[in-house]
Amino acid sequence: MKARTASSMLVKKQIAIQQKGYVPTIMMLCAVLLAVAFIALNAGAVKVNIWQWIGSGSASPLQHTILWDIRLPRILMTMLTGAGLAICGAVLQAICRNPLADPGLIGVSSSAALCAGAALALLSVVQLPPLAMTYFVPLSAFVGATLSLILLLKIADSAQGMNTLVLILAGVAINAGAMTLLGLIQYVVDDATLRQITFWSMGSYAGINYTSLSITTVPVVLGAYYFWQIRHPLMLMSCNEKQAKYQGVNTRKVKLTSLWVVAAIVAVCVSFTGIVGFVGLVVPHICRMLFGAHLRILLPTSILFGAILVALADTLARTLIIPAEIPIGLITSMVGVPFFLYLIVREKRKFNYV
Repeated sequence: MKARTASSMLVKKQIAIQQKGYVPTIMMLCAVLLAVAFIALNAGAVKVNIWQWIGSGSASPLQHTILWDIRLPRILMTMLTGAGLAICGAVLQAICRNPLADPGLIGVSSSAALCAGAALALLSVVQLPPLAMTYFVPLSAFVGATLSLILLLKIADSAQGMNTLVLILAGVAINAGAMTLLGLIQYVVDDATLRQITFWSMGSYAGINYTSLSITTVPVVLGAYYFWQIRHPLMLMSCNEKQAKYQGVNTRKVKLTSLWVVAAIVAVCVSFTGIVGFVGLVVPHICRMLFGAHLRILLPTSILFGAILVALADTLARTLIIPAEIPIGLITSMVGVPFFLYLIVREKRKFNYV
């Protein structure tokens, strides 16, 4: 009873501490996101002055096409996938109670990438109807993420509950196996398909259109809404899973459902953009350090900060060496790898490991 009371008091204390400044923080991040969107719309090989276009409505047909048919869906997609990957990382870190957990660590991203790469290889030798080609790669990625998640749950689940450590270790093994098989596919395909898979596996938003944007929107928005609805059980589980059970939380159901939602979001993001690494790892930690650890503020700030980070990274990727384009995964990895090492060192010092 004392432990249950202490857990409840901890959550209430965190809510009280972070209640102040919640709305201004969200408004500030929304303003930053809007500013980033305007910068991204203006940046590119072809200069399009969006302020002039808004003021006078004058734009050539070429500028109109570039703005509305190329840049706008691409920028919206960067924000959408950045938000989706970031919230997935925050949820996984809460479920696993591990600061190093993210969609890539449990093998979901790499498995989705493996099946999407296999689909691209198949499309290089098999001609499908145009409509089928549109959905074939995303569907393949979702199948890959689903199969890896089923395997992951079979390994980590037991009669005593889901072992978080086994979950992470199994995810690391699945991730390594999937990347090995993806490398094998890259070895056997022709040069054109190899370039396509290689560039795609490092992350790229080139070729994004409103169709892919609309397909991605549904799972990301619904998934974010679901995670917001279960933020209180997730918060209890992140503090102490046993105490969450004592307070009536069905921890097994929350874990399973959350993992399935994460798989759906990651699969649809990876299928259109490739692997955009470290977003799910870095963003929740930055938001936790800046705004607080309670999921009431961590989830929305992770969504907004993830959208900002990926939109900025994509803007750099397509403007640093115009007219060429850098894979966005390289940009995010430049930020993510040092931060990942910092987290490892911090955890080592925290627990006095030698």
